Formats: sequence, C-alpha cells, structure tokens
Amino acid sequence: MLLTEEILLLKLGFEVPQVWEETQLLRVIDELGELGVRLASQISDKKPRIAISCIKSLGMEAVDRNMTEGVLDAAVSLGLIGQEAARNRDNNLVLESALALRALGMRLVSNDLLIPLLLVAISLKEVGKEAARNRMEKEVILSQDFLKDIHTLFEGSKDNFETLNQEFSFLIRDIGKCCKGAGLEKAAINARVLFDTF
Repeated sequence: MLLTEEILLLKLGFEVPQVWEETQLLRVIDELGELGVRLASQISDKKPRIAISCIKSLGMEAVDRNMTEGVLDAAVSLGLIGQEAARNRDNNLVLESALALRALGMRLVSNDLLIPLLLVAISLKEVGKEAARNRMEKEVILSQDFLKDIHTLFEGSKDNFETLNQEFSFLIRDIGKCCKGAGLEKAAINARVLFDTF
C-alpha cells in the first residue's frame, strides 16, 4: 500500500498495520464503504474522495495478495458509493468511483481473475444505470467506455473470453435499456454500438 493511502486512512481514523490480514482488510473496506456512501449522500468536502482512494488502494492490495473476498468487497463498496453519488447528481464523485472500478478491473485482467472481474464490471454497470436514471449522460457514456476498456484489455486472453464477451454484452444492454428509458439518446446509441461489438 502506498504511503499516501496509509496517511489518508490515518486521517479517517483507521489503524494501519504493516501486514494486513484478510479479516482486517475486509473490515476496513466495509467501514470505508459505509463511510463513503454516507458522505456521498451529503454535501461534503474531500472525504468521500479519500474513502474512494483508500478502497481502491485496498482493493489493489487484495488483488496482489489473491484475497478474492477483499476484491469483491472493494468492488461492491465503490459501486455503492458511485450509485449514491449519482442519486445526488455529484458528477465528480460518480467519475471518481467509476475510475476506481476501472483501475481495479484493469488490475484483475492482468492477474487473469474472471469472477472478481465480472463483479467489478457489474458494479460499474450499476453506477452507469444509476447515472442514467438521474440523466447524467456524460457519466453513463464514461461508464460504458470503462467497461469497454476492461473488455478490450481482456481480449488478449483466450481463457474465459467467450464467457466474458457474453457477460459484458448483457451489462451494456442493461445500461442501454436505462438510457432509452431516460431519453438519453447519445448514451443509448453508444450502448447499441458497444453491444454490437461484443
């Protein structure tokens, strides 16, 4: 874990042991997730961004240590913060959550971990759908593009590619339906184009 994230965790009141055990990691991610959702629902200072940064860093640490539950917790927490931010129409926080999910997905691709990768993609889809419901077209298109980035990076892997292709097409289709229902024409067209490529 980077020193900056350790300092941020200390600022939020968390202890930073040298060696994280999985149970400690899960507890901290859960608490940070709850804190992030709570702060995203308020007009707040930089604390939700700090929570996102720490969760992303802990999620990366979990990927590197092959702690699947920690990765899953991080993905769910980032997704919930992004959805809450979309409900409150906080464009920057939605973007930060989506970027953190994209970074986590990219790290998972490089480690060839399919199941956690699919959960990251589902969390990213849910952020995109909530953004669509709140008519945040730019953020919806970015979430679609981030899904495409993860998918494109995974294309080099022969293992599980068919499964991933099918799952990603379903995720994009779901976002597209939300876009259509919300009258977001550009985002709906973008989803259709992506669906056809998958």
